[in-house]
Amino acid sequence: MENKFGKLSKLHLIAARKDGRTIIEDLSFTAPFKIMRPFYEKKDFMTVMLLTASAGIMAGDRQEWDLLVRENAKMEFVSQAYEKIHRMEDGWAERQVHITVEQGGCLYYTPLPTIPFAGSDFRNILEVNLVSDTSCFIFSEVLSCGRVAHGEEFLYSRYRNLVTALQNGKIVYRDNTCYDPAQMDMRGFGIYEGYTHLANLLICNEKKSDEWIHAARVILDETEGMEGGVTRTGAGHIVVRILGRSGQQLTDMLDRIRAL
Repeated sequence: MENKFGKLSKLHLIAARKDGRTIIEDLSFTAPFKIMRPFYEKKDFMTVMLLTASAGIMAGDRQEWDLLVRENAKMEFVSQAYEKIHRMEDGWAERQVHITVEQGGCLYYTPLPTIPFAGSDFRNILEVNLVSDTSCFIFSEVLSCGRVAHGEEFLYSRYRNLVTALQNGKIVYRDNTCYDPAQMDMRGFGIYEGYTHLANLLICNEKKSDEWIHAARVILDETEGMEGGVTRTGAGHIVVRILGRSGQQLTDMLDRIRAL
């Protein structure tokens, strides 16, 4: 498929620990990507913000991201704005994200919500390799049903998202999302159930007690306008799923749970 920018759009970033702080050891990117100068708002963490010169994701766009967090480095990877997936008269867009977190390293991968416009078709594959049980990874995402104010609830063609986490070479988490609104009752039982936004939070190798899980469940139970749950996987990691009616509402809730 022809790419809007004439070639595969790439982002390559290595974060490393040097002189007591995390720095960018190596960085390269192609259009439409840019990286803002890192800042250190959180203690011991380098925050990297992805910038894009594009108005959003268009038909034919192909992207490949490669992120490496070296031993004992700590990085938060955030986005500049909500991600807009535009109408696609023909074809689709795709992104592949490859992440490696080495021993003692930590990555918070927390982009802003995604909005699939009517007629869009987006396919995303994210794979994270946790080198050891001291490799910390926190992943959050919020998916909208579309541009609600424009009356575009669940009018996108398809949305596919495969997220896989491996630890010591073994799969410890996999979420294979494939939404096809023309073939599925997106408002029905077992899917959105009348809500418009879905949030996912995965916490790997950051120790959370049963008391922490109980506290997170209490927050969700006591908050009106959303439904959610918290579970511990067989490998001991934490997964949170929340249904709500606004991207900002769910983003704030994920921040609140992470801050417990």
